[in-house]
Amino acid sequence: MYSSPLAYFITFTLHGSWLHGDERGSYRRGGKYIAPDQELYQQKRSITNQAMTFISNEQREVIENAIIEICRLKQWHLHEVNVRTNHVHLVVTAKEMIPERVMADLKARATFRMRKAGFLTTDQKLWTEHGSTVYLFTENNFLRACEYVRDCQ
Repeated sequence: MYSSPLAYFITFTLHGSWLHGDERGSYRRGGKYIAPDQELYQQKRSITNQAMTFISNEQREVIENAIIEICRLKQWHLHEVNVRTNHVHLVVTAKEMIPERVMADLKARATFRMRKAGFLTTDQKLWTEHGSTVYLFTENNFLRACEYVRDCQ
């Protein structure tokens, strides 16, 4: 058994951009797969209080800079980051931290910076509730995750 991971591969999506039932499928917290289901998708869409969210290149830059900033402040090693139009992928080493806490801090800093830049109001939600947090214990898994974030988007 491994003692501690080399890094975490973290992914989180923008609020409203990937709802349960979506044609791509989705995952519930805990990893249970939810197959595409148009009825479920319409139900989730009807209770989502804001339109599907996509971000501009300028907003992507604000989010990426916020992630770099919080990693420097917390002294985490950010190996790779890729801010897409509706989700974020990154590989980060954050010793002594659980990845869910790391992800929460990343989202909070990005939200703060987006509000400060005037892209979000205080009542707008930017991120989905959770995301994906994968522990990277082996050098091979670490390198594959870094390559995916850097080159496979």
